[in-house]
Amino acid sequence: MKKLREMLKNEKGFTLIELLAVIVILGIIAAIAIPSIGSLIANTEDDAHDANALSLIESARLAHVSGDIGTGDVQASALVTAGYLDEVPLNPETDSAYSSASVNIAEAGNGSLTYSVTLGDTDITGLTKAEITGGSEEIEETEGENGSN
Repeated sequence: MKKLREMLKNEKGFTLIELLAVIVILGIIAAIAIPSIGSLIANTEDDAHDANALSLIESARLAHVSGDIGTGDVQASALVTAGYLDEVPLNPETDSAYSSASVNIAEAGNGSLTYSVTLGDTDITGLTKAEITGGSEEIEETEGENGSN
């Protein structure tokens, strides 16, 4: 028993094999975690682009229903000026405003309206809410008595 205590007392560090084992384990963890974090960041940026696009569509829809804008292309800066957006949405990849951001409000043949958004510097070009969200439902409104919604 006395010898065992002395041997345990004299242990002052780790062996080279123990240190190498720890380094190998940390390397394996890093090899698994780094790609996962990279794809998580990319997915987050895509979701931010989608949220910005939906925000623009909803702001343009509200402005059109209120009678402040008509059909055609509406720039994000016009929605900011009219008070429907606080600021032009920021591109999450560059942390600056999109080079161009607009919503196109178009009348369909049946009197309904479709809203499609374009964000410069992204793949979002002329997409509707249904295309962005993956849903089957598009925003459609019928014209009211006075020609506005």
